[in-house]
Amino acid sequence: MQTTREDLEAMLARTATGDRAAFEALYRATSVKLFGIIFRILRQREAGEEILQEVYVRIWNHAGTFEPGRASPITWMAAIARNRALDEARRQVPQFADGVDLAEIADEAPSAADRLEQ
Repeated sequence: MQTTREDLEAMLARTATGDRAAFEALYRATSVKLFGIIFRILRQREAGEEILQEVYVRIWNHAGTFEPGRASPITWMAAIARNRALDEARRQVPQFADGVDLAEIADEAPSAADRLEQ
């Protein structure tokens, strides 16, 4: 049985009230998708599982802030998962001895499209 947007909205609303059964149902309905998002970013199963746990803690703590008119529930949860995975990926990027962050250098480097325009 496929979970609908309305089902997810109801699960989030009940989770916001502390309903553990609703949260468990929400986890069962969405964890595979959210783990896939996290794994595509991190490419590490163990780290991905830890981040997934953190994502669901955030969902539990912030379910009451979900606004159905702004996004679908899965989009809202996917954004939490993606942002947390990106934070972890940035944290894992090694730094040069003088403290220069490789992620900052990568962000500042011109892209292939930028180079073609020059």
